Amino acid sequence: MTMRAALATGLKTSLAIVAIAWAGAAAAQDAAPKPRADADAGAGEDEGEITVTGWRLRQLDLSSSTGSRLGLSIRETPATIDRIDSAEILTRGFRTVEEATVSLPGVTSGGSPGDPSLFSMRGFIGEQITLLHNGLYLGPANMINRPGNTFNIGSIDVLKGPASVLYGQGTIGGAVNIVNKSPDFTRDSIQFLGSYATFDTVSAGIGGNKILSDTVAARLDASYHRTDGYVDNAPSDSFNVTGALLYKPSDTLSIEFSVDFLKDNLSPYFGTPLVPSTSARDPMDGILSSSQGLVVDRALRFKNYNVSDYRTKSWQVWPKLAITWSPSEAVTISETAYWFHADRQWANAENYVFNPATGKIDRDRFFVFHNQDLVGNQLSAAFTHRLFGLANKLVLGVDYSHLDFIRSRGFPDGDSVDPLNPNPGLFGPFDKRVSPTRWDQVAVFGEDVLSLTPELKLVTGFRAERLFLTRENYNLNGSFNAGTSFTRTYKPFNWRAGLVYDVTHGVTAYASYSTGKDPVGNNIFLVNAGENFGLSSSRQFEAGVKADLPGGGSLTAAVYDIKRKNILTLVSTDRLSNIGSQTSRGFEVSGQFKPTANWTLIASGAYVDAKYGDFVDPNYGIDATGNVPANVPRWVGNFWTTVRNVGGLPLELGGGVKYVGERKGNSANTLDLEPYATGIVYATVELSEKVSLTGRVNNLWNKSFVQWADIYYPSQVILGEPRRFEISVLGRF
Repeated sequence: MTMRAALATGLKTSLAIVAIAWAGAAAAQDAAPKPRADADAGAGEDEGEITVTGWRLRQLDLSSSTGSRLGLSIRETPATIDRIDSAEILTRGFRTVEEATVSLPGVTSGGSPGDPSLFSMRGFIGEQITLLHNGLYLGPANMINRPGNTFNIGSIDVLKGPASVLYGQGTIGGAVNIVNKSPDFTRDSIQFLGSYATFDTVSAGIGGNKILSDTVAARLDASYHRTDGYVDNAPSDSFNVTGALLYKPSDTLSIEFSVDFLKDNLSPYFGTPLVPSTSARDPMDGILSSSQGLVVDRALRFKNYNVSDYRTKSWQVWPKLAITWSPSEAVTISETAYWFHADRQWANAENYVFNPATGKIDRDRFFVFHNQDLVGNQLSAAFTHRLFGLANKLVLGVDYSHLDFIRSRGFPDGDSVDPLNPNPGLFGPFDKRVSPTRWDQVAVFGEDVLSLTPELKLVTGFRAERLFLTRENYNLNGSFNAGTSFTRTYKPFNWRAGLVYDVTHGVTAYASYSTGKDPVGNNIFLVNAGENFGLSSSRQFEAGVKADLPGGGSLTAAVYDIKRKNILTLVSTDRLSNIGSQTSRGFEVSGQFKPTANWTLIASGAYVDAKYGDFVDPNYGIDATGNVPANVPRWVGNFWTTVRNVGGLPLELGGGVKYVGERKGNSANTLDLEPYATGIVYATVELSEKVSLTGRVNNLWNKSFVQWADIYYPSQVILGEPRRFEISVLGRF
């Protein structure tokens, strides 16, 4: 099927579904009460109930700060925004942020400890997808991201497409915003979670909200997750504590101080080596195909080739102060000040290459340490007024941050081990090279929403930045390496404009244009003098519809076209240039519906046609012009269903399927990763009004599949987790 035909088919299907839903939604809308725009995603469920379906009641009417600072609802934002909240995360049994995020439409992930929670969406991966914490940018996603525990978070929002107008560099494919739970004045509450699963996997969490007085509320959440892993000697663990104190002396002033602490040890599993089919004892079928005759040997499926004294650990702390003040009904001022510190360490044998001459696995040694300090401040003011007699809201602000990032790294000598009985050995000596990076970034931003008519809104925005970057490299003996060090001032300017039109009560159409900027090659922490070009530029056209369905359901559909140009490419043996490009076109459809009061259906599908323009891979010198970027599936689909009160009993049954289509495993497109589908089923019994017990099976069919192929480790692939059984208990008081 051609791209044009696929887009046309998808759009026709989407519009047909919307047309069918339109009539039912319009009839049901007047009869259904309109919820508050700021209602919780789980509204409609009694907070005392334990059994939840993750039903996203009237999600289109929820406000989304991820998509705009204007206080617009998801319906009013001219972009695709997907959200999963705490109730739905608990229902589906997602224990990490990565697990929860990939359940959203069109999102897949990596799972490598070298790039924790690396996401792919809309044809882009890695540093082209920004990770946010409570709406703040802390650094390139493939450097600062951690898997994270879900117990501490209130929701995960995903904004699709370029979002540099909101968050600066990166965000070409989209932005993932992790929002912590916050204190409120609703009521005192306590929540706890405990679970045990296959591979000696343990998860635990306890937290709650406490109203200390009429003006002060506090929240504290703590969680722990550990597992032995599904590969030999590959355990991981994480401990996360989040707390906040909210002071709200009036409806016009709120002051919140919060702290987020995380300490973790990632799995040391960097992948399973590929071997020639002639050397494999038991080649695994149906997971990949290679034009070079490479396969995964089942005998190596659960082997770990890392050293015994590996390091994959980090700790980070993030205090933040947020103040919101409304001196009048027409003006709201927001101030956020924060400091973020992180210490990360990797010291591993990461690269595994099968050597046909010796029959052994050749291993490297690589270590990298991060010491990151980021201080920032964001000040903005929102003005509600009339412009030329029309209702208008304007937000203007200033964003400043100062970064000190010290990266120490080295490449000691490696060794070789037996594929079937690898002797872990030790890492060996360290030979440190230090590379400090500093930046001072200041940006002026603005957003505006103008009501041209009661049904038609014009949403615009801009962001003008100055990024003063200093990158230094030092040699092994501590001497300064002037050849790879440099200073530069980047001056990106980004903007977006969109029209949002209420076709009828409950059905909204939109169209938008947005731009983005990001480093031409590596992320801003890694770019060297040889890559000292201006930023890459991107643009996106997007159009879509968002519609209500009867019973509080919704349907969204979008088509988009993204082009990224001025990306780094190799033009000769030792010379780089910024003449490369990449395009991505596709469509996404997602919806939720309740056929009956107790039966919920949630489904989504995404298609993307992504390819490089003129592009020679600067890492390996491979001409990838016209090729598909690695780890980008053409099709991704999700389906989820739950039934409550089965047989009139306090029993809930549910499950879902995630489908990931064929992907390429390298830039040369010589490695094909086969499509796969994994299933989840669960049963929840209410032991009492406040406590429930759940049994769950992940990867129901015990499907073997390749989750990711890291292009920096071309001789190995990351295999997905086998079947996992879990039992958990959840309490809310």
